[in-house]
Amino acid sequence: MLYIGEIVGNGRPPQVDIAVDPIDGTTLTAMGMPNAISVVALAERGALYTAPPGIFYMEKLAVGPEAAAAVDLRQTVAENLVAVAHAKGMPVSDVTVVILNRPRHEGLVREVREAGARIKFITDGDVAGALMAARAGTGVDILLGIGGAPEAVIAACALKCIGGAIQCRLWPRDEGSAGRRSTAASTSTGCCTPPTWRAATTSSSRRPASPTANCWTG
Repeated sequence: MLYIGEIVGNGRPPQVDIAVDPIDGTTLTAMGMPNAISVVALAERGALYTAPPGIFYMEKLAVGPEAAAAVDLRQTVAENLVAVAHAKGMPVSDVTVVILNRPRHEGLVREVREAGARIKFITDGDVAGALMAARAGTGVDILLGIGGAPEAVIAACALKCIGGAIQCRLWPRDEGSAGRRSTAASTSTGCCTPPTWRAATTSSSRRPASPTANCWTG
């Protein structure tokens, strides 16, 4: 694991930002469950977002290419679910939302259910959850909820590579950090700017639910 600002390499160009998560889903790995992944993202120096000190979480909304231009984190949950359904040509009742199973998401879960959409809970690993939302054939259409800020940046790099989109907003856990709450940032305006390279490999005993990819964008 790298700490923020750590310098690695031989000092020769090109200079890049690196984001690493040796295991996103440590509990999944310990329990032999699927969807724990090891991830690394590289981008031009200064391209990757760093959250302010003391802010460790972000609100997240991630979708695939079909709905990338239709969603807005500033809208209500119901409005975004309708937008995803319209973009993908399906009723809201067929939209599946992947959410980390945490007590802090009680209100979010209620809103999703009131809107009539389906929910797929995951215990850990919202980088994999964002990939599920962006890739065809996973049965997931959108990721919503609060998760780690570093994982949001890595997910942004991944979705920028494969054509999806993630929008994020800082989520302070206490009043002392509340003044640093941000407006929404997206893959193109805050978390990650091109060119970007990202790789992910499974670290569980089973294949991940969502395929992974190595790719460049520019």
